[in-house]
Amino acid sequence: MFNEVKQISSKREIPPNLDNSMRWMLYMIMTILAISLALTPSLAQSTNTYNVVDPLSGNSYPVNYNLTGGSVKDMSLDTSSTSLVISLQMANDGNLTITLPRTVIDAKAGANDDQFFVLVDGADTNFQESKTNTDRTLSIPVIAGTEKVEIIGTQVVPEFGPVSYAILIISIISIVVLTAKTRLRLKI
Repeated sequence: MFNEVKQISSKREIPPNLDNSMRWMLYMIMTILAISLALTPSLAQSTNTYNVVDPLSGNSYPVNYNLTGGSVKDMSLDTSSTSLVISLQMANDGNLTITLPRTVIDAKAGANDDQFFVLVDGADTNFQESKTNTDRTLSIPVIAGTEKVEIIGTQVVPEFGPVSYAILIISIISIVVLTAKTRLRLKI
């Protein structure tokens, strides 16, 4: 065998039995590579972003989601019911994974996190949740034909927008000015 290797390196030829084995290995590697490249896009999960608009302030907030089995038609905030309403078009059973920034919607009981209430076409449903300091991610199973998912929390985007802060500042300044003028009149 050593002589065979020595002859190969000196003549730079591949013996016929090794040549067939190498070709077979090359074909297998190329086939595996082609199959893996073809399957990669279908197995990869892409994250989509929907810009949810606050109806009170008109500000837009990005919400990341991934939906299998259908598509998202619309997302909107309902400030009166402190909920995020998601309109879907589901062709097959699937799963909605949505990352909710705490600045957009949250469920709190005092300073502690509370449970969201999730309705799928009006019916209460079970879901999985993971949390960070900045957002909460829900994984909600949805069946074919589902049209609406409603995520109900305890607070939605800044309940007190910039206008209320301006009113607060004007009120404080007015109180200070009136108090100062009233004190001056009392001393005279």
